[in-house]
Parts: sequence; C-alpha cells; structure tokens
Amino acid sequence: MKNLITFFLILCLLPTLDIYSGNIGQQQDSTFVLRGRVLGSDTNQPLVNASVSVQNVNVSTVTNQDGYFSIRVPAISRNSVLIIRHLGYSNREIPVVTLIESPNNHIVLIPAPIQLGEVQVVSGEGRHLLQDALQKIPENYSADPNMMVAFYRESVKKGSRYISLVEAVLDVYKANYRSYSNDQARIYIGRKATDISPRDTVLLKFQGGISDALLLDIAKNPEIVFGTDGSDYTFHIEGLININNKPHYKIKFEPYPTNEEILFRGNIYIEYESLAIARMEFNMNVEDRKDASNIFIRRKPAKMRVEVEKAQYVVDYIEDNGKWYFNYSKTEVGFRVRWTNRFFGLFATNYTIGSEIAVTDRYSDNVNKFPRSERIRSTDVIAERVEYFLDPDFWGEYNVIEPDQEITDAIDRLSDKLRRRN
Repeated sequence: MKNLITFFLILCLLPTLDIYSGNIGQQQDSTFVLRGRVLGSDTNQPLVNASVSVQNVNVSTVTNQDGYFSIRVPAISRNSVLIIRHLGYSNREIPVVTLIESPNNHIVLIPAPIQLGEVQVVSGEGRHLLQDALQKIPENYSADPNMMVAFYRESVKKGSRYISLVEAVLDVYKANYRSYSNDQARIYIGRKATDISPRDTVLLKFQGGISDALLLDIAKNPEIVFGTDGSDYTFHIEGLININNKPHYKIKFEPYPTNEEILFRGNIYIEYESLAIARMEFNMNVEDRKDASNIFIRRKPAKMRVEVEKAQYVVDYIEDNGKWYFNYSKTEVGFRVRWTNRFFGLFATNYTIGSEIAVTDRYSDNVNKFPRSERIRSTDVIAERVEYFLDPDFWGEYNVIEPDQEITDAIDRLSDKLRRRN
C-alpha cells in the first residue's frame, strides 16, 4: 500500500526568517462582498462546510464552523444567483442582489428526501456496490487525458502557530482513467511564508505534497486505500444522501476488527444511477499506534520520538456532461514530538501538516505531457521549489498569505489568474 504523505524531521538551530508582509487591498469597485449564514431547517443549527458558489462564474467558498460565509463577487454578476449546497439538503439558489441589499442574511436549507422510482435496498452489505463502482470507472471517468489549472496550498503548524505556508498555481496533466500513466504537475507560480523562531529546534520538511494530493484521486488509484480487492475491509450501506440534488449511496468502510494493520476507515459517496465515486472522506487508524510514525517519517534524530495522532483525507469529484473529474483533495496529519533526553521526555510539541488542491480550470485541447525537468517529483519539497517561481506582480493586492483563510477564498481573490493561460 502506497504512503500518502511523507516528511522529514531534522534537528537544527534556525535563524528567524521574514514572513510576507503588507495589507490586503481594499475592495475594488468591480467587486462586492456577500455575507450570510447557512442553517438547516430541521435543526436550526449552522451547516459547516456548505458550498457557496456563483452561477456561471468561477467563484466559490465554504461556510465556517458557525455556518457563516463571505464571498467576493464580480459586479457583472449582480443579476446572477448564489448557489448553496450541502450533503443531505436540497440546493438553494439566492439572487445575488438580495444579499447585496440584505447583508448577513440567514439562508435556510431544507433536507432533501430521496425519491426512488421503485423499492431499492439502501442498507446492508455494500461490498458489491463498491466493486461495481470500481468496475465502472472506465465508463464514468474520462477516457482521454486532459489539462487542468489548480491552486495548491500546504501548511505546517507548531501548536496553534503557523511556521510555514506555501501557495502555488499549478499546471496539471491528468492522465486518462483507462491507463496506468501517472498524473503530472508543474509549478507555474508560487510563494511561501515562514516564521521560524531561533528557539525552534525542529525543522520539518514536507515532502511530496503535490504528488500526494494528486494520488488521492481514489478513482484512479483505488489500490492506495483498498489494496488489490478490498478484502481487508467491511462495507456497510448507511443509506442514501442527497448531493447536488441527486441521490448518492453512503457506504461506511472500516478494517475487520481482527486485522491489526494500520489501514483506513471512512465514508464513500457513490452516485445512485451511474455508480460513480463522487466523494470520499477517510482517515487512518493511527491512534495509539507507535509504529504509525514509520509510515510518515523518512528521517529524524535518534533521541526524538514521534507519535501520529491523526491522518485525515478528503477527495471530491465534479460531474460534467456525464463524466466525472477530480476536483479537490485535502490532507491533514497531526503528530506529537518529544525528546527522550530532555526533562525525562515528559514534554511534547504538537505539529500539524496539511495540504489542499482545488482545480480551477479544465480543458481538453493541446494536451501534452511536461518535460521531465519541469515535473514535480514525489521527493520534492515544494517549499523549496517555489523559491524559483516567486513573482510579486502576479499576486497583486493578494500580497499576504492568510493562514486561516479557506482555500476557496484564496481562489476567489485570484479567480482571473487561475484559468487557462493563452
């Protein structure tokens, strides 16, 4: 089974490095900001991670932990509609002009009942459904390679403090789903911010972030999670759930209780009619496993002990004219570091590494692989590679990397630059 993410831990004493500075530009006349809060009508509770997008415009965001969102919209979209989506609820369309005139409006989504033409089994053993979905991958996903533009971000946190942030615009060659060819990526533009104190004694190098983000395309690389046949797991159909106004099977999978290996568990969402894999949310059972660090750590000092506390993943797809395409993936790994030769090894430091990639444009003409010298390799440390692609003029008023900003907000700010380049 392939490792999804690896990184180095190196003992060293580091000088303080400058972090990007400057202020975000004021709202331009050509755009305006919409704000609101999304609630579920059945619970009257905020809906977290609801998708908020503008019709026919490449602008989107998601709601925060309290259901609030903020999205910058081009003035030309004044007469368009805002589309709000959430798992299990009917889509809601709100005229943009309504939110301009009524900021911080509460938007209520209604649970979406699943209407089936005939009685179907929607619970019980789900192995056969997954097997059918895997067999239909050549039919449901593109048989031809295509090109993508993507926005990528990775971060390293020490406790609650970000010590490294990287952002990059990527060109991606997406291999077709009927071949064993690998996807390829190259950096078009990038930048980084670091905030490492002289007191920090651990330098964490995040290796292979972009390659791993693309490997999370489970429809192309199902063996990463399920091995050759999925025999290590149980699969249970939890029922049907509405996604984008279509019914999807929700299948829970987890290792057999007798299996002592470090494996995965989570939920797969399979579109009801096509049996396309539309989304996966999963994690590794690393809790209280001292051997889990061997999966992630390539090199570390002998006196350092590393405990992996969580390893979480998300992959999402989008449908276009009957075909499904990789659209988004996210990784988050948390671990604790302690030194056995300091204070009896009683004190530990928490670190969290994360990466996200979001596709912002896709096209099928002039599809070509990249020269070998331009490709991102699985051994590359992206924070080091972006040093060769810095361009302050490209980022414009978006001259600060905001640590807690949603990736979709960042895409919003750069929407005109995250499309195919002529």
